[in-house]
Amino acid sequence: MKIQVLGPSCANCLKLETLVMQTLTELGIRDARVEKVTTPREMERLMSGDPPGLVINGHLVWSGGKDLPTKGQIAEWIREVAPA
Repeated sequence: MKIQVLGPSCANCLKLETLVMQTLTELGIRDARVEKVTTPREMERLMSGDPPGLVINGHLVWSGGKDLPTKGQIAEWIREVAPA
């Protein structure tokens, strides 16, 4: 599984990365590769709108907004997008 956290190193981007890591730990997923995408060109390619953003296995599942997703929301997206 490939998870990309999109955004410069702003506070919300770092918090989102932490939430993703905590969620993976709680789900017992050890084989996920978490990548931080910080270059503007790559972020524009993967999402429209403001950072931060979250891409799971090539699917943009969330972007922008002041309120970050919860660990429960992230877990649901991982379940929906991850291969069975």
